[in-house]
Order: sequence, then C-alpha cells, then structure tokens
Amino acid sequence: MQALQIGAMICSFISLLLFLIALGSDHWVADSNRTIGLWKFCVYYGVNSGCRSLGTDVNNFVHSTRVFMLLGMTAGAISCLGLCGKYFDFQFGFISRAKTSAIASILAAVCVLIAMASYTEHVGSLASYGWSFGLGWASFPLFLITGGLAFRLNAVQGIRFDGVSKAQKLQTFLVCLYN
Repeated sequence: MQALQIGAMICSFISLLLFLIALGSDHWVADSNRTIGLWKFCVYYGVNSGCRSLGTDVNNFVHSTRVFMLLGMTAGAISCLGLCGKYFDFQFGFISRAKTSAIASILAAVCVLIAMASYTEHVGSLASYGWSFGLGWASFPLFLITGGLAFRLNAVQGIRFDGVSKAQKLQTFLVCLYN
C-alpha cells in the first residue's frame, strides 16, 4: 500500500506541475516570430516587438479554454492535496481522502480534455503548436493515471487511505449515533 500511495502522490504532483506550467506559459502556438499563450502573445521581431496581454477581446474559445483549465487546476490541486495524506487532513463525510482525490483527478482530466480539445479545434491543424500545448495534453493521461491509482488505493481491502479501518469508522459512527 505504501508504494501505491507514493506512486499516486508522485503522479499527482507531476500532472499538476505540467498542467500549471502549460497554463502559465506563452508557447501554445509558436513560430520563429511570435508565441501565443492563453494570457498574452509575444512578437520577437520588428517595430512592435514585445509581449502584450490578450485581455478580454479574444475569441470565445480562448475564454472557454481558460475556464476549463482553471477548473482543472482547482480539481488537480484538490487531488494533490488529498493524496498528501498526513499534512492535509480533510474529509467529505464518509468519503475517504483517496476517493476524494480520485474523483477530483478524474474531474481534472475531463476539464483538461475539454479545454485542450476546444483549443485544438479552433486553432486548427495548420498551427505550429508549442511546448506549452504539449504539456497541457501530457497532463491529461497523467490525471487519469492518478485517478486510477487513487481509486485502487481506496479499494485496498478493509483499510482506508487515512489508516482507519472501515470497521473502526463504522463502530465510531454507531457509538455516536447511540449516544
């Protein structure tokens, strides 16, 4: 179980790290003269060289990509914090941290898939995609793997992720209910 927990934590951390780098960097579309990101674009040659914010006057697909990326970031952070175990002690009712992390990771993967597919569809196949775009797509399967590992961690027979057996949790619940 220790190896499964460590593997899920590492995978969660790597997927969130790749995702955050992709979200914050400006190399989604790149060629020799310019780069375009979700938040700004940069021109490297000519009189108008420099970086400028994309602002709010962009196409709707950029806004939808931003929204789904931010939702994915939130879900990925919840997953990563849930897998860190001892350091962040939260629980939603009787749902274990491992199950919470698994659900959050799968949700992050779905948000990343929607964001990346939306961006890919609207930019088109003729674009010269940059490394940020690749990192965004790379985080998708890593979030799925993290979700699978966390679900497996939750399914370990009789033991919850936080070390309390299901029988002990049920006993505590019944004692509280009785009193």
